Amino acid sequence: MALKEIKVTEAPKTPVWFESREKEPSMFEVAGIRPIRNFQSGRLEWEVSHDDVDRFSKNHFVTIGRVVRKSNG
Repeated sequence: MALKEIKVTEAPKTPVWFESREKEPSMFEVAGIRPIRNFQSGRLEWEVSHDDVDRFSKNHFVTIGRVVRKSNG
């Protein structure tokens, strides 16, 4: 009896969310990624794919702390 080959695929990795540290009056791109506005907090949010986090984190706005990784709490 032949054994069936089972393909193992990786589960899609969830995106990483970043947000502006303060309320922002105007929207701006970071590392070529357009934000969405959170109208409850007034902050901008960026959805970054798991594979692109390193490049995004090296952007000027992230290194100076204007954009930070969003906390889950």
